[in-house]
Amino acid sequence: MTARSRKKGSRRAQAAASQPPPRPAAGIPLRRVLVPAGVAALVVIHFALAVTSTRDKCCTFDEVAHLTKGYAFWKFDDHRLMPEHPPLAHAWAALPLLNEKLTFPGREQPAWYKSKTYDLGKEFFYGLGNDPDAMLRQSRRMVAILSVALGVLVFGWSRRLFGTAGGFVSLALYTFSPTVLAHGRLVTTDLAVSLFFLASVGALWRVLHHIGPLSLLAGAAALSGLFLSKMSAVLIIPTGLALVILRLIVGAPLEIRFGSPRWLRRRWQQAIIFLAVMVLFIVAVWAVIWTVYDFRYEAMLDAQPDRDVFFSPNRVPPGKTVWEHMGRSIPATAAVVDWMRTAHILPESYVFGWLFTVQSARGRDAFLNGDRRLTGWWHFFPLCFALKVPLAVMAVVILALVAVLMGRARKPDVTEKEQGKGARSPRGIEPTLYDTAPLWMLMLVYWAVAVTSNLNIGHRHLLPTFPPMFVLCGAAGAWMYASRKWLRPVVPVLLAALAVVSLRIWPHYLAFFNTVAGGPANGYRHLVDSSLDWGQDLPVLARWLDANRGRGRAYAAYFGTGDWKHYGVKALPMPYYLRSDGTGTYVLEPGAYCVSATRLQLVYLIPTCEWTNDMEAEYRQLKPEMDAFAAVPNTREARAAALEQKDGGFRSRFNRFARLRFARLCAYLRERRPDDHVNYSILVHRLNEEDLVAALEGPLP
Repeated sequence: MTARSRKKGSRRAQAAASQPPPRPAAGIPLRRVLVPAGVAALVVIHFALAVTSTRDKCCTFDEVAHLTKGYAFWKFDDHRLMPEHPPLAHAWAALPLLNEKLTFPGREQPAWYKSKTYDLGKEFFYGLGNDPDAMLRQSRRMVAILSVALGVLVFGWSRRLFGTAGGFVSLALYTFSPTVLAHGRLVTTDLAVSLFFLASVGALWRVLHHIGPLSLLAGAAALSGLFLSKMSAVLIIPTGLALVILRLIVGAPLEIRFGSPRWLRRRWQQAIIFLAVMVLFIVAVWAVIWTVYDFRYEAMLDAQPDRDVFFSPNRVPPGKTVWEHMGRSIPATAAVVDWMRTAHILPESYVFGWLFTVQSARGRDAFLNGDRRLTGWWHFFPLCFALKVPLAVMAVVILALVAVLMGRARKPDVTEKEQGKGARSPRGIEPTLYDTAPLWMLMLVYWAVAVTSNLNIGHRHLLPTFPPMFVLCGAAGAWMYASRKWLRPVVPVLLAALAVVSLRIWPHYLAFFNTVAGGPANGYRHLVDSSLDWGQDLPVLARWLDANRGRGRAYAAYFGTGDWKHYGVKALPMPYYLRSDGTGTYVLEPGAYCVSATRLQLVYLIPTCEWTNDMEAEYRQLKPEMDAFAAVPNTREARAAALEQKDGGFRSRFNRFARLRFARLCAYLRERRPDDHVNYSILVHRLNEEDLVAALEGPLP
């Protein structure tokens, strides 16, 4: 460079230095507009997918009960219905119905006295002229609103940990998750408890570092919402204790701000404060529960002894109360319940609900990959996760884990101070691991309980673990800033693949299974009930039958609480049961056999889904008598005369035979591919005379 050129460069530098600094652009920075707009777009998409996907879906099995409970909660101030579920989610979902002119079942009837929520619900939905579809639309939107709130919470927490890119990764996973969309639109307790689990661990973690009026209020509100959502809220207790222990091990200063801030540095001081906060939260939750139950211990208004009782799914033995029956085989729990009842520690309905939940958790009929058990399998929920979660989500989980282990999980758009590293983490532990402690601690506790649980009735019970998992997946956003450019599009491509998968399965989110499971068409071979077939597709079955039944008969074995008459289902129900007057066609004929996946696996019908030698022997023994009765002319006079010649046990033998014949038919159907399906949850087989002979007479494996 020449002396002349150096001189010119020096002049330019001096001129530039003399100029005033450039003014910032007028108006709001583009980033502050795009981030809220992006969040709004994703949650609107999530809300739209959830709401529109229920358009052709009738009530799932439990929704008639949940919504009936919520409506009765507001209208009658009576807490006898479904006490095993606290009322928050039901009351929230039923709010829109309060402005409707609905007719509720009369309360001067046995169903009300015996707290039979499902019987009342079916009458409320289909027996009194109400519009069940309109009721569900309004109430399901309320649940979808809670799902939107949970999505915003997922984004906010992830952004605070991993930056804006991480926040959007987490929110995209939440927005298009088939599991969240399947249950974030239904009138159940699953979405509400997931929301308050995440809010509660977040509020607890905040209180363990900063104690002030707002943090205490947020913690009390979140925990109260959790304990009013579902009895599984008790899992927050071991989770919270584990977080307290971790916090005391770390020993970072604790900020207390009531006016001017104060810092506590000694662990024994912090332990005392944490104990005081725990007592405060217990009192707050206790007070809120009593407030919701109107500070009244008795669950039932105007109850009469021996008439008004809580519901029991099993017959209560003579001489025992429903409380004693529910406490069978769990003496320690029953003793605690007796103390709580005597001392009126909590409202009667809440106490009985807890006892009911503990008893129910001992076991229930469950299905997995062709096997049936009452006490479940340790691998039920891990296998549910492996079969029901999209592979794109699993890939993002792996990338997030690798990012944390490699120390890449940093926020690229904020300072270290904003990242929350002021708290000293244990030596040798990645700071991100400490910052995310409430998330993985909740998942560890919940998964530990899940794999040891005897209650294996649905993938939905894992739902509370999905929001914290999605928040942690925000760590995968670090790959979008990788030094190797070919790595940067990997996460966006995976999120796009998830969106495509989610849109392709719309509106059948309950029926989603990934390619490992063989897709939704093979879902019935792995899982049933609320993991696939919860009775939601009765309206579509009615339309399918109108368009495709052909000339032969149509039979339907439906699992659910939807009403056949309301939706116009033109089919004969299976399995048959003997009518009071004996009339009816009890011979199976060629035609279309439409069998719900849950019925195909015989769940809740017969203890096994296999056809055993003992069942075959009993079937063969009963068959001649039943065939002879079915051959009697189908008139009232002829059937009445035939029934007069039978002994008193004929009716029970006939109904037993009907179940056995249906079980044998299902054993045959499970060995062949369906000819068609109704939204994957109802399998259709077209059987001719030869097929029926093979199913009902021929050898079976």
